[in-house]
Amino acid sequence: DDDDDKDDDSSEESSSESESDSDDDAEIIKSKKDAAAAKATAASAAAAAWMPTPPPKRDTAAVTPEIRIEKGTDGAQALSAGKPFSRVDDQFWGEVAAKDGGAMADNSYEGVFGSGGFGSRSSEKLLQVRGKRFQHEKTKRKRSFNGFSRTGGSIDMNSNSTKFT
Repeated sequence: DDDDDKDDDSSEESSSESESDSDDDAEIIKSKKDAAAAKATAASAAAAAWMPTPPPKRDTAAVTPEIRIEKGTDGAQALSAGKPFSRVDDQFWGEVAAKDGGAMADNSYEGVFGSGGFGSRSSEKLLQVRGKRFQHEKTKRKRSFNGFSRTGGSIDMNSNSTKFT
């Protein structure tokens, strides 16, 4: 019978232990929830009070070298001064192109070959044509053009190219 009493006592003890364990678990859970709520409150207060840190000021005069922006100088140096990158110096080469005719010279057929060239009549007729019809008219002129038999001329051996140095 003593053994039966021991079993009863142990069952009573285990039930009281389980109640105390569940009470402890509830207290732990409640304390964790309270800690999480306090942490969330502190985080929201910190977020509301946050201000961005201004960037550190640099002494630009000491860091930036002297940049020369003159005609004919390297355009890559001017990039750091806020001037957009340009592979070609427009001012310098614009003046070179305009000087002595250059690239801005008369580029018409008469300006290059004069009115006595083989294609002078074709040029006169094609100057009147605009748009899509130009391709058709040009092909007609090429098909019917035979400058040697019509004018009896010879091939011109002069070079009309521009030499760049």
